[in-house]
Amino acid sequence: MAEARPAVVVHAAARIGVVRCDQEPLLALRSNVLATLTVARACAAHGARLAYVSTADVYGVAALADEETQPAPQSLYAMTKRWGEQTAALYAPTGLVVLRLANPYGPGLEPGQGKGALPSMLWQAECRERIPAYRGEMRTWCWIGDAARAIRLALESGEEGVFNVGSDADPVTMTDAARIACDTTGAPHDLIDEVEPPPGRVAPTISVERVRALGWRAEVGLEDGLRMLLESWRSAPAA
Repeated sequence: MAEARPAVVVHAAARIGVVRCDQEPLLALRSNVLATLTVARACAAHGARLAYVSTADVYGVAALADEETQPAPQSLYAMTKRWGEQTAALYAPTGLVVLRLANPYGPGLEPGQGKGALPSMLWQAECRERIPAYRGEMRTWCWIGDAARAIRLALESGEEGVFNVGSDADPVTMTDAARIACDTTGAPHDLIDEVEPPPGRVAPTISVERVRALGWRAEVGLEDGLRMLLESWRSAPAA
């Protein structure tokens, strides 16, 4: 930070996932809270504006959440991200932007690591493995390129505070998402197993009117996004 002297820092590093944070709670706290403390202090010390990438999971079971909805985390993962927001506000409040993303996905993660339900299902379909799909759960997913554009627009606007970022398409059941993953890879649908979701998983529907007012629209649909994600894996050089 002292050498680069950035005008803005977009802090997106985190331990993600309800199950993964429950499995290693100390790592979740270090990654999502204490690391954010370090970043926020550095931003304040070197005059950089902080943009903290959070999650819509902080809203809990809200039926429709806009930026004024009171957070109500239902899992350790969501709690650590909410604490990250509060830590950022405490130590780097000047010009702070908090971006609450809803289910982003796309290239950048090594496949098969269990990071994100949608990439996990697509990888399982590609490998012809069993695909657990949470019964009764519905979600919308946002292509990472669309999410990145939203973050850029929020920063360029000069506005502060919270921005929800996510697709406003109709929610898709996890079972239907698994079927789309199978169709994308050519895998049979009988690989799909409907299972009960783990405690603490929530799927709030968010309002994205604030970022839409900046001229943003989600441009990549679920089928196209899964196809592009699969192509990125298949075209990657062998390790």
